[in-house]
Amino acid sequence: MEASPWDVLVVSSNLENRQDVAGMLFRLGLDPICVSTIEQCKALPERGKVGLVFCDRDLKDGDYRDVVAAVESNEGTSPMVVMMAELESHEAYQRARRDGLFDVISYPCRPTDVEWMVILARRNSRSQSKGFSAPARNLAQLWRAAGAGA
Repeated sequence: MEASPWDVLVVSSNLENRQDVAGMLFRLGLDPICVSTIEQCKALPERGKVGLVFCDRDLKDGDYRDVVAAVESNEGTSPMVVMMAELESHEAYQRARRDGLFDVISYPCRPTDVEWMVILARRNSRSQSKGFSAPARNLAQLWRAAGAGA
């Protein structure tokens, strides 16, 4: 894979999960920053360089919504946040997207899902930097096609 134009952050209270996802990202040529709490997210000195975040649904000091808020940038571009969790329904997926998530991947994470999120995030960040809008995905149709819900 090409060199990352931005940093990737892994936020998980579970050490094994952090290590697994970091290992997958490392094999893709990325050197992720790993933290275990939302407070550590807020304390990162150069949060503005973070382009992609993988996080758990629930952490010791909050949940994915707190991660979205912690990594928001005042510069107009916020990182894409991917939650690692099993969702019960399509409605739960839609609610998570409305809460500011870029996407949701199943937990435990598969290397192909992690790689796909990196590809989509890079594509999205390139198109935003060129002034293009990312094409809309028919998420309900994708959800049904994957056998994951309604």
